[in-house]
Amino acid sequence: MTVSKNRVNPEPPSNPGSPGRRYGGVDSDERQRQRHQRLIEAGLAVFGEHGYHQSTVRDVCKQAQLTSRYFYESFDSMEALFRAVYQDTNRRLMQATIMSLAACQPDPEKLAEAALRTFLEFIREDPHRARVALIDALNVGETMNVLADKASQDFAHLIAGFMRQMFPHLEEAGLDFQILGNGLVGANTRIATQWVAERCKTPLEDVLRNVLMLFKASIAYAREQEAALVQPLKQPRRASAA
Repeated sequence: MTVSKNRVNPEPPSNPGSPGRRYGGVDSDERQRQRHQRLIEAGLAVFGEHGYHQSTVRDVCKQAQLTSRYFYESFDSMEALFRAVYQDTNRRLMQATIMSLAACQPDPEKLAEAALRTFLEFIREDPHRARVALIDALNVGETMNVLADKASQDFAHLIAGFMRQMFPHLEEAGLDFQILGNGLVGANTRIATQWVAERCKTPLEDVLRNVLMLFKASIAYAREQEAALVQPLKQPRRASAA
């Protein structure tokens, strides 16, 4: 039987212990949760350094300082671990983005700049995140493609929600908030992917200035369309002739 290089046979437990037994005041469920998180963190380091297709269970276990038995306690394959790493990375990015938006003035340009700066700083801060989220995520398999698309849709929904709130009449001009959100997310992701491919050599402020231009152009057009729609509503009605 051929065994994938990504797998190793689980090692037997050296001391299984009894279910629910506490060590150092920590119960078994909490210890398992901690091991699960250590494997996710190790997976980010290994995938980010070597890429998904060149990484093995042994690599991850060595990084996490755990045996393969504990790997299979949490994950049934390397792809399952990659999905968990991707989801954890995306969750952290979404949290950071929402926090930056919450601390920002309710102005479209300022909100766009805050969100874009958070994104670029997030991937520059740890290149491993960039490789997992922007490069390898599209080369793992169909399941990951679905997850990556869902993540993009989540950010597109976030943009669409702000646009709907700030330009409530825009749909009357035949514009679709979700389509606009998808387009802006796609452009941002493409620019960021190229930036990562060149190892972030271009200064962050230069990248931010260029990608922000796309958002500002969209905002300017939205303002123009919104004003054209709202203006007739503000004009007083003429009294009909007697």
